[in-house]
Amino acid sequence: MKHKGNKKLPGRLTRNLSLKLLSVGVAFLIWLVVANVDNPTQSKLFRDIKIEIINEDSVTEIDKAFDIVSEDSVVIKVTERRRVLENLSASDFTVVADMENLTEMNTVPLTVTCSNEAVTLDEITVVPSSMKVDLEQIQESEFVVTIETTGTPQSGYEVGTTEVVQGKTVQISGAESLLERIGTVTATVSVNGISTDQRLSSTLTIADKNGDTLSETQMSRLQIKDSTGVLLSDNTVNVDVELWEVLYEVPIEIETSGSPENGYEITDVSTVPTTVNLVGTQEALETIDSLVVSTPVSVAGANETFTQELDISETINSMENVRLAQGVDSTISVTVQVEKNGNQTVQIALSDLTVLNRPENMVLTFSPADAISVTVHADDEESTILASEITATIDLAECSVAGDYEVPVTIELPEGYTLVSEVTLIVNAVETEQIEAATEECF
Repeated sequence: MKHKGNKKLPGRLTRNLSLKLLSVGVAFLIWLVVANVDNPTQSKLFRDIKIEIINEDSVTEIDKAFDIVSEDSVVIKVTERRRVLENLSASDFTVVADMENLTEMNTVPLTVTCSNEAVTLDEITVVPSSMKVDLEQIQESEFVVTIETTGTPQSGYEVGTTEVVQGKTVQISGAESLLERIGTVTATVSVNGISTDQRLSSTLTIADKNGDTLSETQMSRLQIKDSTGVLLSDNTVNVDVELWEVLYEVPIEIETSGSPENGYEITDVSTVPTTVNLVGTQEALETIDSLVVSTPVSVAGANETFTQELDISETINSMENVRLAQGVDSTISVTVQVEKNGNQTVQIALSDLTVLNRPENMVLTFSPADAISVTVHADDEESTILASEITATIDLAECSVAGDYEVPVTIELPEGYTLVSEVTLIVNAVETEQIEAATEECF
């Protein structure tokens, strides 16, 4: 008996073939649409990718230096599936400029690699695609090294002297255009908290004439040697720092020249400030008891008290291994008390004044704040009056209302003395309630 079932199988497969092929095509299209919607192809930019330069020796071997004219970084555009892009970062790319491939147009083609194997070269676009350079003859110039210190030594010390061990200057070679832009070469060291002399290391910093620090790429284009021509390792120098001690509150002494007007005399010479802080080596400071200002103050023809400013820089500069402490002004104020023969000026402390009618509801502020000056004339020029012999009285009755007042001070003198000029005291009166209210606002 013969079986005929198998003969009908090819017919079944080919039956409605066009419809079946159409179904497969539609299914593929649906899959393609879904795939593109779920994981579409996109483009993403990666900016500021630094260019790595290799085989620089191929340029320096012909005694040439190069300077990058274009930017030293590029923008990379990657076109890929979204899921691939999401896993990419700038660190996945390496951009290399091989100086052996330098063209006659002074450009170097850029080569890009990606650590992600899913990204192929045809999916990467680099902008710009090459690096533009200028070729120049190598030049060498000498520059002075400026030393800067940061921080503060321990109390009682200041930086006295600093010196670069390798010499005051360095020799820098590189492209002429880059050398011409150099403004300063600086060695910076920290002296914070030190109390003894130190030898500190510092990596040189180079800035252009606008004060902008050279980039790492520009620094790599330079070769730095010490003053003797020895190449500096990592552009590092050693700086010797010598500390000086601070001598506090050195009395200031002023000398005068000339003579006052006939019938007048110099009764006192005072300064503001009365003392000054100096810094120096221990040996130099041991010889200083006071600061005698080398420039005398002329009193020739003077017939009244006068004040003038005096610069003590010349005096300080004449002293070896000594200078003013940090923050000390070199200008002082000198007051020369000139009195008529027989006149005397006595300082009476405010605490020694007899005060009458002081208002209880007022806070009083006095000017001057510490003492008043009383000038008297002695019938006997040889006699000297003491502050304890003078009675000074002030009546504050008028200060019961807030305001500013010039209040006379009554002076009683022993026999043989007369008051040369009236004495007054400036008084500022403020109600106590106002002071308390202002204090509450602050808190």
